[in-house]
Amino acid sequence: MPLWATVAALGIVALTVLAAVVRPDVPGLQQACPAIGYSSLLQVTLEVDTSEVAVLQVRDGEQWQPPYPPDAEVPAIPTSHDGDTWTFTLFSSPRSIMLRALDDDGDVLARTEVDVGWVRVGGTAECRGPMEAHADWTM
Repeated sequence: MPLWATVAALGIVALTVLAAVVRPDVPGLQQACPAIGYSSLLQVTLEVDTSEVAVLQVRDGEQWQPPYPPDAEVPAIPTSHDGDTWTFTLFSSPRSIMLRALDDDGDVLARTEVDVGWVRVGGTAECRGPMEAHADWTM
């Protein structure tokens, strides 16, 4: 093979590699996703007097979270409470969620299922990423 043909072939290969690196969304090229687990935030606002509500729980698989009363044997998802709004950190983003409100004794005051509209706040559609959602509940 002549020298000029070898140089031309190497140039074409170099340009192809450069194009794939600079523009990774070229059709036909698969994007690599990071091996990371994302958490999503769910914010629930109660549209009632919350003075009797000791804790708001969300159904996470087979368990209600956070456990009430707190149980060291059951891992709890991060949860915060400010006024009439509870914030849950979830590791999934289901379309519908089960909620229940408990009083100080752990008795169920109310229970509901709510459809949730998740909004992506990071990542990509292909690789997923963290989501956020807000739900209002009138008990």
